[in-house]
Amino acid sequence: MRNLTNVLKTLSLLFLFVYNAHSQENKYTKRNKSAKIIQYTTDKCYSRSILIKDSIVYTANSNGTLYATNIKSGYSYNILALKKYEELRDLAYCNGFLTAMQSGTYGVLVQTDGEKFIQNIQPENGMWKKKFLDGMDFKDSIGFLMGDPVDSVFSLYKSYDYGQTWQPCEANLNAFDGEAGFAASGTNVQVLNDSCFVFISGGKKSRFFRTNDAGKTWSNTSLPYMTSETNGAFSICMINDRDGVIVGGDYKNPDLCLNTCFFTDDGGEFWINAETQTRGYRSCTLYKNGILYACGSNGIDFSSDKGKNWKPFMNGTFMAMCTDNRFLYATMPNGSFQIFELISKK
Repeated sequence: MRNLTNVLKTLSLLFLFVYNAHSQENKYTKRNKSAKIIQYTTDKCYSRSILIKDSIVYTANSNGTLYATNIKSGYSYNILALKKYEELRDLAYCNGFLTAMQSGTYGVLVQTDGEKFIQNIQPENGMWKKKFLDGMDFKDSIGFLMGDPVDSVFSLYKSYDYGQTWQPCEANLNAFDGEAGFAASGTNVQVLNDSCFVFISGGKKSRFFRTNDAGKTWSNTSLPYMTSETNGAFSICMINDRDGVIVGGDYKNPDLCLNTCFFTDDGGEFWINAETQTRGYRSCTLYKNGILYACGSNGIDFSSDKGKNWKPFMNGTFMAMCTDNRFLYATMPNGSFQIFELISKK
């Protein structure tokens, strides 16, 4: 009888644990179960980059279009209706202009005022010709842009005038065989200040790179992702100069939860495997109001402890994210994005 009582107690505790875990994991899913989905185009495209400015959501798309959606009215229109590009993979807003990054057989930036086509930005010396650009970031007038290696050297550029002109970073950074960048959401690069840039690589070799002198010298740290052409680091978010996270995985095996997320508390000298991983491959991560979010092809996860532990936020297929003060915006397949309430950290 005593053994039976102990077994029943154990089963009761196990049930309570599973129930509480299930309730915790689905709290945000339930709250956002009717989250609004915006269909901004009927074209069979998707967006790897999204941003919001003054109640307008901009999406740079796989078919080379750039859409603007007024959240208040729900009206969407194509800014680049007269000009098609192969694929726009990143998007930034600075100095009153939208800058979209073209990735494909040639590298080019497209600048608009949000209403009409303005100009192409492509260096006259042809330094972006036949280069695949992976990501860009701006902090005030300072810009940093990274592209895949050419002749085993990473393509790294900086700008001091809001992206109007660009110059190569002084140091040549050699890449390993099969090492490159993943242009999955435009978040594999980050500008921390006017002299500190970071970026990540993936594929057969994954690394974190950091410069504290605007590209004159670089340090790098190997990341223990599994070696394959489809695996590695996809997105980085440095919360401050010392704390940050890197997410990734294998986009062809998106449910594989092994080594998808790493965090640092020393500026990137060491990266530590998350104690509780994301639920699989993640292509984008960002930080808002004390909470980290990471999205991928099987959902969105969040962390309230700087990337040490991750919990489910929403199921679905997502590629890129942005936030304003109240909502999280995440792109989806088939010309759409979804809007969620942000988590309030107590």
